[in-house]
Amino acid sequence: MEPYIKCAECGPPPFFLCLQCFTRGFEYKKHQSDHTYEIMTSDFPVLDPSWTAQEEMALLEAVMDCGFGNWQDVANQMCTKTKEECEKHYMKHFINNPLFASTLLNLKQAEEAKTADTAIAFHSSDDPPRPTFDSLLSRDMAGYMPARADFIEEFDNYAEWDLRDIDFVEDDSDVLH
Repeated sequence: MEPYIKCAECGPPPFFLCLQCFTRGFEYKKHQSDHTYEIMTSDFPVLDPSWTAQEEMALLEAVMDCGFGNWQDVANQMCTKTKEECEKHYMKHFINNPLFASTLLNLKQAEEAKTADTAIAFHSSDDPPRPTFDSLLSRDMAGYMPARADFIEEFDNYAEWDLRDIDFVEDDSDVLH
């Protein structure tokens, strides 16, 4: 739990202590109670003075869990910010931020340049080219199925929510059912 203590003298790997063990002078292997230490916490602002680093991480995690645009669900998962605050902060600092935009553009251009070098020219033919048997490419493509990823991501993860509150009564006609 935060805050916690990191020994500045032990490591690698770093040696962490909870506050209770630190106050009791806990010693273990090479760690001694008189070592210098650092107090570790994420309770500091990063991009916005009203948002802590912990809240920034929670926002990014909530957007990954709930999906971009589901701000009410993001706010419910975060518990410390409103729907409007989450949306405004995310749009300002992660979508419309020129620093992140240029970084993403550079990453996209680098990816395009990487794939441009490895792209195979298309030549139409009656029989498509296939890798030679037992080559490295044929082993990499073993098990490839073109339609495998058709339905991995749903368009609307919450489409069923409109149907969950429907109450069916035995007296309803066949048309209502």
